[in-house]
Formats: sequence, C-alpha cells, structure tokens
Amino acid sequence: MREVPKIYKLKNNLKVILYPSEDFITSSILALVKSGTDYENKKLNGISHFVEHLFFKGTKNFPSSKDLGLELDKIGAFYNAFTSYEYTGYYIKTLPEYFERAVYLMSDILCNPIFPEEELEKERNVILEEINYHLDTPTSYIFDEVLKITFGDQPAGWSILGTYKNLKYIKRKHILDYFKTHYTTNNTFLVLVGNFKKDKILKILDGFFRNYPRYKAPQKTLFSEAKSPKLKGKIFTKKDLKQAHILILFKTKGLKTLKDRRFALGVLTSLLGYGLSSRIFRILRDELGITYYIKVDTDLYTDRGYLFLQTGCNLEKIESTIKRILEELNKIKKEKLSSDEIEKSKAILESSLLSTAESSLNLAYFYGIDYLLFNKFFSPSYYIQKIKSIDEKDIKRELNEFIKYENLKFGVLVPDEYKNLKIAKIFEKVL
Repeated sequence: MREVPKIYKLKNNLKVILYPSEDFITSSILALVKSGTDYENKKLNGISHFVEHLFFKGTKNFPSSKDLGLELDKIGAFYNAFTSYEYTGYYIKTLPEYFERAVYLMSDILCNPIFPEEELEKERNVILEEINYHLDTPTSYIFDEVLKITFGDQPAGWSILGTYKNLKYIKRKHILDYFKTHYTTNNTFLVLVGNFKKDKILKILDGFFRNYPRYKAPQKTLFSEAKSPKLKGKIFTKKDLKQAHILILFKTKGLKTLKDRRFALGVLTSLLGYGLSSRIFRILRDELGITYYIKVDTDLYTDRGYLFLQTGCNLEKIESTIKRILEELNKIKKEKLSSDEIEKSKAILESSLLSTAESSLNLAYFYGIDYLLFNKFFSPSYYIQKIKSIDEKDIKRELNEFIKYENLKFGVLVPDEYKNLKIAKIFEKVL
C-alpha cells in the first residue's frame, strides 16, 4: 500500500483524489465542498446545513427521497452527509462490485439535485427539531453558548444549525442560489479510496461529472479576534436540571499558525483526557468520583482553535470540581512529566491514526481534510513520526502559551435556583 494518494483533474477541472488499493474490502467516494458556517452571512446562517439535509431528497433521475434511497439501498451503501464550519461532505461506501453505481449516484446527487419544495418544508421542520434537541440537551446547549462567548457575533461564534428565525426565513430560491454559487468545480473535490482501477474510474468520473458547474465560488469570512467578546464566562440556567454542566475552554491558534505544533497540542489533549488513565479522568472519576461524563478535546480550524474540558457534577460540588480541574492544570505546568505518561499519551493517538488506515471511508476523510485545510497530503506514517517526536518541552510550550487565564472562556449550566452562583473568582485565583 503506497503512502499517499494522487490528485487528478477531470476535463471540467474538477479535482479528484484517488487511492486505489486491493487491500480494501470496500470502496468509498467522498465529496468535500468548501461550504459551511464560515461561508455564510448572518441572515442565512444555517443554510449550509440546510442544503446538506436536502441532498438525499431527490434528483432529476430519482425525483424523491424514496426513489434515491432505494437505489442506494440496492447496492448496500453506507451513506450520509455532514456540515462543519469550513466544509460540507457527502459520502457513499459500498462493496467494489457496486462502486461504479455509487459513483454514478454521487454524481447525480451533486449535479442534478432538484430540492423539491415539499421535501424542503419537511427538512425545515426536521432541522427545527434538531435545534430543539440541541437546546434540550445540556451538553450541546452549553457548548453552543460558550462558543458565542468565545468568538462573538461572527461565523466562528454562530451555530452550524442556524436559528429558528433564519430557518423560517430561508426559501427555496435561497437554497438554489447558495448551491449555484458554492457547489462548483473550483470549490469541490472528490476523494475515492478502495478497491477500484484508476484509469477506469477516471473515465467514469469524466462522464458522470461533466455537467458539474464551473462558476467562481465565494471566499470564507476570516475570523476576527477583534470581534471576540471580553466576557470570560457566564452562568446559564435551565429548569429541572439534576446536575451542573461545566465547560472550560482555552483559545488556541489556528492550523495555519500552529502548523506542526498541532501534534504537541494533540499529545497534551491526550494526556489530559484520552483514556482511563488520563489526568482529568483520573482526578474526577477515580480520585473524587464526582462525575459520570468527561470530555477533553481540541477543535482546530485554519484561522482559530480551542482546547476544551467538559463535564457534569453534583450541584453541591460545582466549585470544588472547577477548582480541582484548574489545580491539576497548574500542577501539570509545574511538575516534570514522566516519560511513561508522555509515551502512553502518544500511543493513544498513534493507535487512533493507524486504525484510520483500515477503513476506505476513514482514509478518504483523512486525506480529504488534509487537502482541504493544507492543500497537500500527509500520510498516516508522517503523522506517527511527528507524534513520536514530541517531548516534554513541546507539551509544556503548549501548556504555557494556551492554558492560561488570558485564553480562558467558561460556561456553567445550572437549575434556576443556582442562577446567582459566583465562580468567576475561582478562575482568577487558581488559574
């Protein structure tokens, strides 16, 4: 199996990334479009996600969701779509003998969507319920609210789902205009990974995608630090909660600035929250036994990023939980990190990366996102090499630059009777 895929251009200039290999038992096609919340204006916030919801709802050749779904099911396809801040993706994975049909169906979805009015209204209601689900789910609600505090009134601080007001405002003409301007050959590329023949699939792609639009696509809105609020954090309330939900976030740089430092930040994140032996899991579950769920992770975009810690705890232990987390962060800054702990944290990342290479769809996503964000490919072995090279001083550099009060944002979600909770001073004193 070779290390990286190769990129080709179809006759209409649509870029295609191919990684053919007989080592896979499946084949996947992933379409990535530079379309997401970063490409929206405030009035149409949520439209990227709305468009994504409509893409399996009918084409000129299969005019209903039932028709299209039946065709996908006939080939035993695993298919779905997703929307992020910087891209939207559509994928189909199936067995090699059905792959040409999968490629045809993907081309029909991208080249010939009809966005039927009746399906648009159904999906509008589905997304409104998705928003309701986020509002009713404490972990999702507090996350969205803290992002507003972190980035403010600009795309980076908006919800990918949009708002009630926007979803009710967006009409079919907005969907059609957005599709026409964003879904173009210079804003889209295809990633194909699996058991197929390169020359044959290129010829097929040329035919299937010959009518894909060639308009010039708009650029994303760049993140502005000046628009970020000064507010450090906030207490949010909801009725009838049985526990407090805590989100502590530290702003980082984006991928364009971090470059290879992202690997050190990844090892730090692993050390803090990946696995049963990670620092935050150990103190909150094993030492104190005060929480059920713990999540520590990073979200990195081209122009901004953050590391966050999210957990829930008993209402009487909010202050002590926050204080203990902050104390542990300070402790890691000051103490010498053992080589065993660092190696364990790196091993978790390495294992996760290598498991990616076992799936045609995961590998398509791996190479596709690399190309979208960096305009080049990095092999899993390159990532492993970079992770292995991380040492204590690299981790301490990320700790000292980003895990500090200046970069802090926080939110705590509690029942109404705790609305006067005072915790801001804990962050000032401890961090």
